[in-house]
Amino acid sequence: MTNVSRIEQALCRATGRRFAVLVGNGTAGLALCLEALGAAGRTVVLPDAVCINVPLAVMFAGAVPRYAEVSATHLGVETQGLAPALQGAAALIAVHGHGSITDLAAQQALAEAAGCALIEDACLALGGKVGERPAGSTGIASVLSFGAGKPLTLDHGGAVLTDDAPLARALRALDAALPVFSTEAQHGIDELGRHHTRLYNAHFGGDLPAQAPAFRQLAFGQRGHFLHRFNPAQAPALWHALPTLGARVAQRWANVEAMHALIEPLLGEGLQWLPPTPGAVPWRYNLLVSDGAPGHEARHTLMRSLHAAGLHASSWHPPASDFLADQGAHHPVATRIGQQILNLWIDDTCTPAYRAAVHRLVAEHRHAFA
Repeated sequence: MTNVSRIEQALCRATGRRFAVLVGNGTAGLALCLEALGAAGRTVVLPDAVCINVPLAVMFAGAVPRYAEVSATHLGVETQGLAPALQGAAALIAVHGHGSITDLAAQQALAEAAGCALIEDACLALGGKVGERPAGSTGIASVLSFGAGKPLTLDHGGAVLTDDAPLARALRALDAALPVFSTEAQHGIDELGRHHTRLYNAHFGGDLPAQAPAFRQLAFGQRGHFLHRFNPAQAPALWHALPTLGARVAQRWANVEAMHALIEPLLGEGLQWLPPTPGAVPWRYNLLVSDGAPGHEARHTLMRSLHAAGLHASSWHPPASDFLADQGAHHPVATRIGQQILNLWIDDTCTPAYRAAVHRLVAEHRHAFA
């Protein structure tokens, strides 16, 4: 048995799925799943405040993203008022936003009523729990990622999980037709990510709509870089990382609690915490930062101070529709997330020194928050 086969079987055991197919990355997994389901030319519903790679996967599959409002609680799709958007859609992508567990039961019921497939994006939630079930066990398929910042971080690879034998066969056939992994492809993916960050920092809240068409064309041109097969040379590292998943999730929760013990006394109207949901695999310690005025200046000011001190911090995710749609969707919660969210690191770099330095700078800026 090859390392790849052993890993696929281990992922099935961890999630209760019947089949697992290793793929080049989570984006490729989503795109292949949508292609196998015949989504080309149809709409696919997804949350607006989401990693840009999710709508890119929809576009790579020849489908059309339909951006939905997000929940202020779990950062996945807001189910209230969602039903009309699902009419005629090929699929609903249920994203565990920032690793928080989304409302899968409600989304599954709405998708079934509309006759569309539900795909669980568990890229940030491997090792999490949806009630008593493991994340990655719901819908026609679930997609995992082992990229940067994920519960198991290899900077490469992903998987599609399903209980549907014909879908698993179709996925293997589509994946086999993709090119092999190359460092050139990874460089293209990384450079697009850096360009997206530069565009966001320079134009979000300003003339971003004027920049969006060129970015959309550039991003879609990277299809060939995103869509490649899993690199078997990474299989031994992934095999040895799998048994560490539980400890990694537990450490993230411990780091969240340690960070919160410092930040909680500083919270107020202009500095709010977005706590992970029960069962989550926390991705970051997320704050909403506001000075009461429209826009993102209070958040950006604090983030620039953190960066100047050499501290990790980010502001993901702004509305993806602002970058990839002809017009931004202008969902209120997604817009607020884009303007106010501040992500603090809770991985292995979340040392006592990092937490203390973050606390000091947040306290220094506290007077600026509404």
